[in-house]
Amino acid sequence: MKRLRLVLILANILFCFPAFAEQSLIKPQTQGEVTFVSGGVGVDEQNAMQAMRADFNLHLLFSVKGTGEYVSDVTVRIADSSGNALLESVSDGPMLFARLKPGRYIVTVDRDGQVIRKTVKVGGPQRTSLSFTWPQEQGD
Repeated sequence: MKRLRLVLILANILFCFPAFAEQSLIKPQTQGEVTFVSGGVGVDEQNAMQAMRADFNLHLLFSVKGTGEYVSDVTVRIADSSGNALLESVSDGPMLFARLKPGRYIVTVDRDGQVIRKTVKVGGPQRTSLSFTWPQEQGD
């Protein structure tokens, strides 16, 4: 009976290990009062990002128009409504999630000199999601 119990405990530990491993792939970072994560390259990172999604109230996604191909290395700047920078970073993957105080923000993203700017209101019970898409490059 003790042996069966030990086998069940070990099986449970091994079964749960991948969930803990996925979450450790992505580490939250902080700039000033903004906590954020970025990543999503590969299935393991995508799963890790999705596991943390509920902890952040602004979700950004970066892709190529038409193909839906995800892109990374996007320069991201989040500023308050007065234009004061709260976050400046380069995304480690096609997703960036941020935790912001309720308010209006200006999100500016830059991929190879192609800049997109959007104004967004964050706050309340809902999470805010923004998608940024860039045209296909010639030769793609």
